[in-house]
Amino acid sequence: MPPLLFTAVILFTIAMIFYTWGVWAEKHASRLKPWHVKMFACGVGVDTLATVLTFIVVGGIVWTPHAIMGFISLALMAIHFLWALRVIRRGDERALTNFHKLSLIVWVIWMFSYLSGFASGIGKIG
Repeated sequence: MPPLLFTAVILFTIAMIFYTWGVWAEKHASRLKPWHVKMFACGVGVDTLATVLTFIVVGGIVWTPHAIMGFISLALMAIHFLWALRVIRRGDERALTNFHKLSLIVWVIWMFSYLSGFASGIGKIG
């Protein structure tokens, strides 16, 4: 595995940790807090960096089912982060306490993408 791709794989895992931590901490707290939004931002940022590194290694976009799901997931994560930022800034209590429902949906979709990357990568080993 090229070192740059290995770095991307590590970064995808770090993004998963940030994003998962933020989503499940928010669910457990039953209320969106500023530090959850920071965790979402870290997850999106690190995932974006890993995606860019993957493009560099691959030499461009390769339209596979995993790549399509990855783009959709990254876009949803970015929208989720921006929406969370808006909810925090507005301070609407109802929105703050219901935001976790959106978070869980986006997290599940992103996890499918994350796991499909591992499945496709493992399929190439050997």
